[in-house]
Amino acid sequence: MTKYYDLCVNTTNDDTLSTAKHLGWDGICFAESFEKSSDLKKFLNKVSTIQKSSDIEIFTGAIISKDIQETARKSLEHVDLILVNGISEEINREASECYEVDILLPSGKYPGKDMMNQKNSGIDHVMAGFMAERGIALGINFSEILNSYGSLRSLNIARIKQNVMLARKYKIPIAITSCAKNKFDLRGPREFMSIGKFLGLSDDEAKSAISKNPQEILQKSKDRKNPNIILKCLEVVDWGKQKPKQKRMYGWY
Repeated sequence: MTKYYDLCVNTTNDDTLSTAKHLGWDGICFAESFEKSSDLKKFLNKVSTIQKSSDIEIFTGAIISKDIQETARKSLEHVDLILVNGISEEINREASECYEVDILLPSGKYPGKDMMNQKNSGIDHVMAGFMAERGIALGINFSEILNSYGSLRSLNIARIKQNVMLARKYKIPIAITSCAKNKFDLRGPREFMSIGKFLGLSDDEAKSAISKNPQEILQKSKDRKNPNIILKCLEVVDWGKQKPKQKRMYGWY
């Protein structure tokens, strides 16, 4: 049975959880901007309370937008996923080179002008190569499409389509996310699959963007915390008389 996951929801209201379940999601990731450790702890306590009464899988994520590597490593001590809010080309480049990043969410709202034959989408071929090498997924922020209008929406869609084209070329996993700030920004899996096909994905790719790819991202998070997994494709079956050392959750996979 196929399971569907939305890996970026920016609100922890109880209504959001019930709405997500009603729409057909099997799991969601509540993501919060990481500014102060104290703020993140409050967020985690609230999510922990929600998890106890949840009928669907709940995960946590930190959305970061500066000092990518340092902040990502600090965040990994508390959350499941690291998401980068790509508000500039510089941040996107730094994120694409960071092994700790799980999902890069490039924004389509760049102030710069587009070139004649190429959109200023925030990702180029070099960054795409880095993302493919490091297993960083391209996140499609549905909220930017939903909450923009007129020419701005057209521009956002054109830039997202260019990023999708690069992701397909370099075999970068794609994850469609709602980035919902309230329950009204949520949409169901079928709507997201339709959006994926509109953005240039095939039927199978659109389905994978909310099922297979998110599951692989979440598995990567579990492997990162598993003390028996030393490197990608290298797992300790039996430690013998030795005891596993404290797991370092960065720079290993």
